[in-house]
Amino acid sequence: MEQLKYIILFLWLCTASIRGYADNDWHTTIKHDIDSLLSAHPVMKHASCGIMVYDADDDTVIYAHEAQKTHRPASTTKLFTCATALQNLGSGHQFKTTLYYTGKIRKKRIDHRKRRILFGDIFVKGHFDPAFSSADMDTLIMALQAHKIDSIAGNLYTDVSIKSRAIGGSGWSWDDTGDDFPLLSPLLVDKDTAFITVMRQKLLDKGIRVAGTTRDSICPEKKTLLAEKSRTLGSLMPQCLKTSDNRYAESFLYQLGNLSGIPYPNTKVSTQYVNALVDSLGFTREDYRFVDGSGLSPYNYVTPEVEVALLKHICHSPKLYEEIRRALPISGVDGTLENRMKGTAAEGKVFAKTGTLSGTCALAGYTQSAHGHLLIFSIMNDGVTYGGANNTRGLQDQILDILCR
Repeated sequence: MEQLKYIILFLWLCTASIRGYADNDWHTTIKHDIDSLLSAHPVMKHASCGIMVYDADDDTVIYAHEAQKTHRPASTTKLFTCATALQNLGSGHQFKTTLYYTGKIRKKRIDHRKRRILFGDIFVKGHFDPAFSSADMDTLIMALQAHKIDSIAGNLYTDVSIKSRAIGGSGWSWDDTGDDFPLLSPLLVDKDTAFITVMRQKLLDKGIRVAGTTRDSICPEKKTLLAEKSRTLGSLMPQCLKTSDNRYAESFLYQLGNLSGIPYPNTKVSTQYVNALVDSLGFTREDYRFVDGSGLSPYNYVTPEVEVALLKHICHSPKLYEEIRRALPISGVDGTLENRMKGTAAEGKVFAKTGTLSGTCALAGYTQSAHGHLLIFSIMNDGVTYGGANNTRGLQDQILDILCR
């Protein structure tokens, strides 16, 4: 019996030794293949490349290259914004657009007709719902109709105190234009139409006249709720990450600033919450800098090591991981990765955030090795020459193919 025990122990040690050798061999192969790829790839003639790959199952960094050097994260910044918003606000946080009135509603005969007149003001408070639509506006106006209000004697006010009055993002260049650089107002309709313009016209179309003017003002404490339209952070997350919508990311950031209770907070108030999260992971301000929520600013900097640490933190929090992973683009399937890694070992196995700025390409997220291990990675390329973005994405895709093979 004693002899049998020694035989079993001997066999177990042999198996463990072989398994350990196999894992070590696998990690060594990955390092060799990525090193060979970087040394031969034409992108590397001019561009820098920061990489870190972490094996979550083995709790081991299996590859690192310039992993502690700062790079521009571009839209991978959205990972930090979304994780901080989820952690501080929760998936059920409401993005509200609320309609109030002050004063009294009274009947009065005007031009031989009985009218229900609001002797007071209308206030619309915006909490920066990035998906607010014309149909949502109709829902708010129906509340006025339900009260049979057909005339407003006072003014129409908008409360946009959730953020500063700046309509562009922090660090964005003065000549940045186009869909990638959206207007940042807490009250917009269908992404780019001034809220108050649409509302006045819709009121007029419904026969509701506004006697006064329109202007911005903070809602008074004494007011009466008419109607509210809202969406949750969790429902908005896929649009932010899968399609890399910059307005959504900036909206998430300003929800954080609103926690301060300061009216019209600037971006610095909001980014303090992101900084606090990164600091809690054991890093200093030498390792990162965030000035906006979307990554459009060229003044954002972060190391691959910091990005991997954030993704590890997300992974260790089931609620965070569930929300963010389901919202990330999937290689060869959807979002900004829909047309990437098709026909490779990485197809359908990479859940990651892309990032692109002039001269910068980044990719960070999760994948699975052929051994079934969860791998967390960050790849950041700077100094990408004009027209070289596709080649750089190709380099990144080849790295993911190596990890999945």
